[in-house]
Amino acid sequence: MFLLSQPTEILAQRYVSLNVDNDLYFGIDRYYSSGIFLGFGTQQKRSFDPSSWKNWVSQHWTLGQEINTPTLKLTKDISRMDYPYNGWLFLGYEEDWFRSPDLGLGWGLSFGTTGAKASLAQFFQNTYHIYILKLDPLSWAAAIPQAFHVNAKTLFFWGKSLSSKLKWVGRHQLQAGSFRTAAESRLGLQLGSLPGLPFFGSRLEVLQNGISFFLGTVLEYSVHDYSLSGSVFSSNSPFSLEATSFRNRYQFGFFGQHLPWKFHVLWNYSSAYISNQKYRGHPFLNITISYLF
Repeated sequence: MFLLSQPTEILAQRYVSLNVDNDLYFGIDRYYSSGIFLGFGTQQKRSFDPSSWKNWVSQHWTLGQEINTPTLKLTKDISRMDYPYNGWLFLGYEEDWFRSPDLGLGWGLSFGTTGAKASLAQFFQNTYHIYILKLDPLSWAAAIPQAFHVNAKTLFFWGKSLSSKLKWVGRHQLQAGSFRTAAESRLGLQLGSLPGLPFFGSRLEVLQNGISFFLGTVLEYSVHDYSLSGSVFSSNSPFSLEATSFRNRYQFGFFGQHLPWKFHVLWNYSSAYISNQKYRGHPFLNITISYLF
């Protein structure tokens, strides 16, 4: 049971987290089928200055892997695949500056590799399928080619209280690089006792036991996504698939905090990322567990 208390201000704070995306919770295994992210972060609270954007400064490191899978996972016939096989293994850094717990800026860099073997996606996915699920290995007959990538991003966070428990919140992101180039806005309503913006990353600006809920959407315009169409500079993808430019994702989530633990569950339902994929929508669940120390 979560107990409410006053915010706990901490001059220096660290966390470790395990963040998992998967669609197996819904009995399926396709499209964006898996994401595993290990996180570590620190924060320093400076002397409060109402005019400063650096009242709270936090650094976040992520080691992550994403896996894409077509609907027909065992076929070796590329013409029957409605989504590309792809693996993405990366290391990311993000730095956030907050003027108040409801207003902040951020920037980040990431670098990594695609490729079935280089990203370890084929190995981890088939090991899991064979030894845990007791299923046949996926064919990985063709995949988006191996390549090294660098990406950069900027972020803007905000929240506006509508009542003592209800808040209108948003996060806007621009990212550019050889892996992904896109503009994204995540908007929604946050209901509950937690202050700040707990649904937008590993927030440490104010810490308080309690629970909150989130209902919202993610709107994205994608200029280029290597994980779906290969290089923007050359036609190196083995698939004749067309990635969509406009995408949206509906979300409903729960966030519970009982220090030093945080627990986050977020249901996602995304629109089609490939124009002719067999199923027009795709559900997946995110579960994140964090420990503060």
